[in-house]
Amino acid sequence: MNERVTLRFAVGVFDAWPEVDATVRELTGGGMNESAFSVLGLHRILAMASRGTSPASLRYLPFPTNPELIAATVGPLADRLAARLEAKADTLASALGHWLIRRHAVQLQDAVAACQSLLARSSNSVGVHDIVGA
Repeated sequence: MNERVTLRFAVGVFDAWPEVDATVRELTGGGMNESAFSVLGLHRILAMASRGTSPASLRYLPFPTNPELIAATVGPLADRLAARLEAKADTLASALGHWLIRRHAVQLQDAVAACQSLLARSSNSVGVHDIVGA
């Protein structure tokens, strides 16, 4: 039997790194493993925002037609996006579109493209999505 692996994730949009950092500390203090969190955003924002907080390592995701370099903290989400990049996805939205409906994939790409947005705990909308067969 061919069993498909599912990765479940919740998405939130934040405007500042201290909110992301505080959220991760709060949830890990409640027993969640830090490896359960992924942060996705523009590389220039993640690299600048996380200075001095010892974030997890960033994985670069150079989608050819995205106007800026995308990065994600090392982990399952970054691995799956990198696999889509290797499969010739040309934008973050097209990589996400492998698992999500196009509208949701574009919304996530737009959230990442908003200069001060980081994905973590939400001050905006929250959605839960499954990546099936990952």
